[in-house]
Amino acid sequence: MSSEVKTTKVRTVCAMRDGGMCGLMAHLEDGKITKVAPAADFPDSFDTGCCAIGLATPQLVYHPDRLQYPLKRIGERGEGKWERVSWEEAMDGIAEKFQDLIRRYGPTSIAWDAHISAAGNLKWAGYTRLASLTHGTYLEVLGIDDSAGPTADVATFGNIGCGGQYLVPDKDPKYCIVWDNNPASTSFRVLRAIMKYKKDSCKVVCIDPRFTNTASRCDEYIPIRPGTDGALALAMIHVILEQGLQDKQFLVEHTVGPLLVRDDNGLFLRESDLNKNGNPQQFMVFDEGTGQVQPSGITGVIPALDGAYSVAGIACKTAFELLADMTKEYTPEKVSEITDIPTDTIRRLAVAYATQKPAVIRLGMGMQRTFYGDLSWRAIHTLGTVTGNINLNEPSTFVLNLPAFLMPGGDCNHLPIMMLHDAVTKGEPLPIKAIWFAGQNFLNQMPNMNKIKNELLPNLELIVVADFFMTTTAKYADYVLPVATFYECVDLLDSYPIYNVYLQLQQKVIEPLYESKSDFQIAAELGRRMGFAEYFDKTEEQYLEELLASDHPSMEGITLERLKEGPVKAKTVEKLQELKTQTGKIEFYVERLIPFGQALPIYMEPIESARSEKAKTYPLCLISTHPKYRINSSMTNIDVLVKHDPEPVIHINPVDAAPRNILDGNVVRVFNDRGQVKLKAKLSPDIKQGVVDIPQGWCPEHYLEGHHNQLTHDRINPAQSAIFEPNAALNDVLVEVERV
Repeated sequence: MSSEVKTTKVRTVCAMRDGGMCGLMAHLEDGKITKVAPAADFPDSFDTGCCAIGLATPQLVYHPDRLQYPLKRIGERGEGKWERVSWEEAMDGIAEKFQDLIRRYGPTSIAWDAHISAAGNLKWAGYTRLASLTHGTYLEVLGIDDSAGPTADVATFGNIGCGGQYLVPDKDPKYCIVWDNNPASTSFRVLRAIMKYKKDSCKVVCIDPRFTNTASRCDEYIPIRPGTDGALALAMIHVILEQGLQDKQFLVEHTVGPLLVRDDNGLFLRESDLNKNGNPQQFMVFDEGTGQVQPSGITGVIPALDGAYSVAGIACKTAFELLADMTKEYTPEKVSEITDIPTDTIRRLAVAYATQKPAVIRLGMGMQRTFYGDLSWRAIHTLGTVTGNINLNEPSTFVLNLPAFLMPGGDCNHLPIMMLHDAVTKGEPLPIKAIWFAGQNFLNQMPNMNKIKNELLPNLELIVVADFFMTTTAKYADYVLPVATFYECVDLLDSYPIYNVYLQLQQKVIEPLYESKSDFQIAAELGRRMGFAEYFDKTEEQYLEELLASDHPSMEGITLERLKEGPVKAKTVEKLQELKTQTGKIEFYVERLIPFGQALPIYMEPIESARSEKAKTYPLCLISTHPKYRINSSMTNIDVLVKHDPEPVIHINPVDAAPRNILDGNVVRVFNDRGQVKLKAKLSPDIKQGVVDIPQGWCPEHYLEGHHNQLTHDRINPAQSAIFEPNAALNDVLVEVERV
């Protein structure tokens, strides 16, 4: 008998939800994954690579704590008492309860939260199909802590940019600001791009409350007070306008700068304001050539960028004039006091960004995790706009056959996840009675954990969790379902434009272990029981072929067989993208935000500011940053990663630690009026004085007591709701720290 080991390799793609979608080559011995390595078949070698998290993903597959079969709760929620049930029992019970709730409360009472821990079009499409077919409620997937930035994108450009893609030029820059971004820990591809900038003689400046691994690689580091980034951007605009460094041609051609704004109501002047038969969607400008007011966009018109005018008795100013007036108050001297950045540094930064073109800003998501995070992003977008450092080229992408595939029964109801508490506890704006959590560790990652545990979860009649492990959220579920890892199912992945643009096939490497099923298979099992068998009657590969068949030019020649050979890179598109704002222009002046006093991206102090009355009791600003060896709460139990980051700690500056008698390694209590957490202190001069950092993702069992999200709040910003959806201000929190 031969004892020879059978070795094979399968090309797949890392589906961890960090946006990189790195190609992986899985190595197997006798059908078991022994290791993975970066796939080396990308057309551009620059895109080859993988982070430590991706290389550690096989440990997800064989982890001893992995869920192996369906479980049904038999004790109280959170008590930890379960019974093993078959898939048939679990799905029959869930379907029966869903039908009962639909009869009693209507179909929208069933909510789906599929912000899944691994990416893939099929992985989450099964749940959107169910939400559509049942006319249920889909919880918006950007609404936990990453929607303020997209809100700013929608307000300014009409489209959601990926990680500030509008601020990244299509040519190598001469000046780069890495703004509240730590790609050395969160995205090796972005870091690789920044290092290439440096190699090509681009100066790189880092703005951050922490001296991060990324900051150590930059030419200059500028510490900033958390939540004040918008003020810095406005001060830079002040300097740029003061010195006449604005890009007038870009402002005239691509922005609302020349559009006239009425003094009386703040609205854009329209043709219908001057003529009852005029077009209400035709915006007016002052034509320098004729000295008359003319419709915007008319051939031969020379729009005035500056000025105040009286038109048919209506006093107006250009939108750019309003911006210039507003930024006059944001002098470097005033903003230096707000941000703790020296005046001369602000001036130097502004001039360099305006004159060393093209310039790029690499935005991080952390700054928008404040109550007014959308204003910070809008101010930075406006800074890029004023200097012409905006990339309006159509991003290269793949247009899959998504709309009909995701929503075969028509669009479902949508609810921002930050509004879920009132929907569950008050029935406002609609009653939610059941939630299906797919790969979303809701209780662990949402703000104000105590409020969720004590008020939201007890008011739900059914909670279902589909995941790899018994997560913090799963412990409070009624049913827990074991999900296959991305090595155990097939899917189709396209990466974010800001990283790279490839379409890749996630090939099945091994058969699902234990009784686990793919998310799509789980959704299909439920869909058949809910009366929608015809929408779940194909194999997963057949559905992938359906996704590919969009007839869009970007998909020409792309088949499933072609993708099995390796990744396909998107074709470069040589045209400007269509902005979906009401004016079709970049809008640094936004009509919809007039009721909130935020038509322009003004600066507003954080709601839990270190300079507020509350700071007398809780004087330290808490931020929760992304770590290098976790993606949110995913991978917190992977040994090879945990050895590099073994336990939660709070990073505190020695200057703040000294009067509190805190030494490195001491156990401390971090607290405010919402909750507390106990953990060890790590003294570090790399974090700004007055700021403390508990890297996020850790679960309750990792802390000595409590949890960092017992400290955070869930206040909703109505201005964000008016544009897109509100986010959690996880970095807009005050605390005190004391030695235990």
